[in-house]
Amino acid sequence: MAGRRTVPGFLGLLGMLLLSWLNAAQAQAAGPTERLTVLMASSPSSLDPHRAYTGSDFQIMGHLYDSLAERDLFHPAPGLLSEWQSQDQLLWRLRLTQGRRFADGSPVQARDIAYSLCRWAALNRGNTGLPLSLRRAGVAGDGEVVLELTRPFTRMISAFFLIYGVKAPAAFTDASCTPDMPVGLLMLYSPPMGSGPYRIAGLDSGREYRLAAVPPVNGRTAAPFEEVLLRVETESQARVRALADGQADIIEDPPPAPMAYLPGLPHISLTELPTDRTLFLSLNLSGDSPGNPLARGSPALMDTRVRRALTLAINKPLLAQRATDGYGAAANQLGSPGMRGFASDRAQDSYDPAAARSLLRAAGFEAGLTLELLTAPSRGSDGGRTADVLAGMLSAVGIKVNVHRVGREEFRERVRDGRFDMALNLIGIEDGIVLSAYEAMLRPVPMRTIMNPGQYQDAEITRLLAAAETDPAAIDTAVTGIQAVLDRDTPFIPLLHMRDLVLHRADLIVAPRDTGRVFGRAVTPRDGAPVR
Repeated sequence: MAGRRTVPGFLGLLGMLLLSWLNAAQAQAAGPTERLTVLMASSPSSLDPHRAYTGSDFQIMGHLYDSLAERDLFHPAPGLLSEWQSQDQLLWRLRLTQGRRFADGSPVQARDIAYSLCRWAALNRGNTGLPLSLRRAGVAGDGEVVLELTRPFTRMISAFFLIYGVKAPAAFTDASCTPDMPVGLLMLYSPPMGSGPYRIAGLDSGREYRLAAVPPVNGRTAAPFEEVLLRVETESQARVRALADGQADIIEDPPPAPMAYLPGLPHISLTELPTDRTLFLSLNLSGDSPGNPLARGSPALMDTRVRRALTLAINKPLLAQRATDGYGAAANQLGSPGMRGFASDRAQDSYDPAAARSLLRAAGFEAGLTLELLTAPSRGSDGGRTADVLAGMLSAVGIKVNVHRVGREEFRERVRDGRFDMALNLIGIEDGIVLSAYEAMLRPVPMRTIMNPGQYQDAEITRLLAAAETDPAAIDTAVTGIQAVLDRDTPFIPLLHMRDLVLHRADLIVAPRDTGRVFGRAVTPRDGAPVR
């Protein structure tokens, strides 16, 4: 019955889109606009470049700032830095790319890079999966930036992907760069100036962000559009209608169902970008936490047999088909193909409901059990739909699942408080190194985090992570060893590798060097044919 009720709405939307196409085609005949309008699925959590951590944050920051290093797929390419080198992972020497300028026309200097490193480290201390133990950052006599760490860090280049360059205040000196940078130099309430092609010209916080091109003076490369308008539209069908009737040039997170016909409309095109995102099932392994009266988790999940039964009860290829309409592919590990640490020879997870029921009986749940599943809207996935399909699969082995749909903020609060049994979660491995995901999820921390809400810890994993921090050659060994422990304990369950798709007007032509900014994704900056 539910399937039948959706058909009139689907056909109605299709008819509306076809009518919208006629209007949009007439509007486009007058010529392309100098404004690029992008509809985002969620609002940014911060406008501070060194507090960016969500996809929406990076969507805006990429227009306003340049990162120290850019991504060529999962490999580093020059950004504000042209070169970087270290012999011991403790002392780094960094050279600047020449000719870069800030929005006020002043050149990007070595002291600006040193300040950016110090500010980022100060604002993210203890809150990131990149444990940067900064001693100081300063400027050498030859104009190099010298970065000193208190502990070796093999994935320093990974941090360069995420650190934006900002203009240093006049009061900043080498002596200012300490693990406890003076608060007055952080400019917490006035985001610093960047070197990106745009500046914020107006905003309605949480709803709309208007960016104006910075004048191409003093050798600055011209911005691809005179103005970029980033609007927040949480309703996926509303984003689709806006693109169809010419009110938007790009929409992110198009809903799965219309993807079967939308790219067939003559004025709409689909672009698939390299993805680093994996949907996984977080499991609360802490039970009822006496240290937090709000926390709760089913004691059943503390039994590895129950966790293994969950994995055996999930048919991942069928989940991808029914829940995402091709948006996702079955995931048997966190990393995606092409990443360092991805095991291409790893067997797919078994689907064996009979074995799942047997494990539940052995764990004392012959009569079944009830678990709660927390879900929120996620990029590239209809979380509620995925949750419903999962609930149906688990019910077949005797696990009743109560699905709770909540907004993004409530989801984060409940997960951090431990008020859940299972939660649909999403991780993006920005640097293409699987070990970075394990570092973010599995390193010992004194508090519950969004990536490890079950508070899982293992001594062998902790040892492997520590070894890989100091020895680059130990990274691949660490990934293999950690995966073996995860196979034994099942603290979380990878579900789907999510495709990264954007819909846009068909006549939108973007040069390869601008695709990362325009689409709000990390893509290759190689020269070549324009992306259509």
